[in-house]
Amino acid sequence: MKKKKEKPKIKPDMKILLEIERKSNDGITRNVLSLGSYVEEVISDNFLLIKMPIHRGYNYLLPRDKPILAYFFIANRMFSLTFQFQDRVARDGLEFAKVRILSELQPDQRRDCYRLQCSLPVTVECAAKKRSDPPPPVTCEMLNFSDGGMLFAANEEMEMGENMTLSFDIGTAETVKAEVLRIETPTEGIYRHNIAVKFLHKCIKQKQRFYRFIVAQQREKLKQQQEAAAAPLDGL
Repeated sequence: MKKKKEKPKIKPDMKILLEIERKSNDGITRNVLSLGSYVEEVISDNFLLIKMPIHRGYNYLLPRDKPILAYFFIANRMFSLTFQFQDRVARDGLEFAKVRILSELQPDQRRDCYRLQCSLPVTVECAAKKRSDPPPPVTCEMLNFSDGGMLFAANEEMEMGENMTLSFDIGTAETVKAEVLRIETPTEGIYRHNIAVKFLHKCIKQKQRFYRFIVAQQREKLKQQQEAAAAPLDGL
């Protein structure tokens, strides 16, 4: 008789990735801010106490008016749920957020939406236009990355719906075909355009490599953020 799998549970010290939707400076375009945290205490089935996430060196006050998507890493798997910020709590010189759980913990079904903020070189080779030679490959900067797409910064003009081939290194040399979904004008930096693309690949093994890289990198970022948050206490 097969043993029934134990339902995963949220426990203290468990690492979390929070995805917070924000409006950009133009008030129209929306972007997602990814911040790391960890569980300080499981208050009840419906409430958690989590470390207030750090953004640009300061505690980031979570929004009260919208649900927040949270990813949990349990036994090398990723789960997600939504919760809502309730109150700020000070404890032992640190600041925490009391949050109310709005949904059940479940295996993550939104991999294409799970993005890693990063800065990696990516070579972009656009397809040839009719009756013309293909433009030479250009080196751009990857800004965020998921197993379903990417946002990269470029100085070259590109068009909506344009097809291209991307090459980059994530510990394995990867090449994938992509299509332009969105073109943004950045408010800062040296690049003229931010280009959002979706991958056109059909290779399951490549998608799994992308996913493993993202999870490994995010685990490392959360570890560093947790160590940085605890650092002031080391001398006490």
